[in-house]
Amino acid sequence: VPLVALLVGGWLIYKSYSEQGPEITITFKSAEGIEAGKTLIKHKDVTIGQVDDVQLSEDFSSVSLQASLVKGAERYLTSSAQFWVVRPRLSLQGVSGLGTLVSGAYLELEPGKRGKQKKVFRGLEAPPLVRSETQGIRILLTTPTLGSLAIGSPVYYRGIPVGEVLGYDLSKEKRSVHVHAFIKA
Repeated sequence: VPLVALLVGGWLIYKSYSEQGPEITITFKSAEGIEAGKTLIKHKDVTIGQVDDVQLSEDFSSVSLQASLVKGAERYLTSSAQFWVVRPRLSLQGVSGLGTLVSGAYLELEPGKRGKQKKVFRGLEAPPLVRSETQGIRILLTTPTLGSLAIGSPVYYRGIPVGEVLGYDLSKEKRSVHVHAFIKA
């Protein structure tokens, strides 16, 4: 009987370790809405992991999240993967994340399709304006002044919205403004 109990115990330990997914670290400026043991990690509204621990960095400038993901998620954890906190937001594009008012905040994973495998990530403070699966092109527009354009402002063609402003910066000679935009295909 002790030998059978030892074999069953050994098999359960092996099964537990063999089904375990990757453990990762994600840093953010703040842990607003994130709770260890409760905050989920999702992709396309499917749960793929959970935050296990939340700690302050040594210099108190950021927070570090330890998280466990499901087995098989390793292949998407590359240098191009992105994480951000989904919570209610109001922007030029509209209102998003209203479901989190009931369920609570969660982390969203944008899987990396290129780059080296990674286990430590810097989380985005806001969701990306354009998701990787969105078809289209990025363009650079040059204008003498920015005017009323802001990140998220729509780009129109013949009165129809065809894209949005991703960001802007001054040109090298500081005489014009470069506007980075995304045009949907």
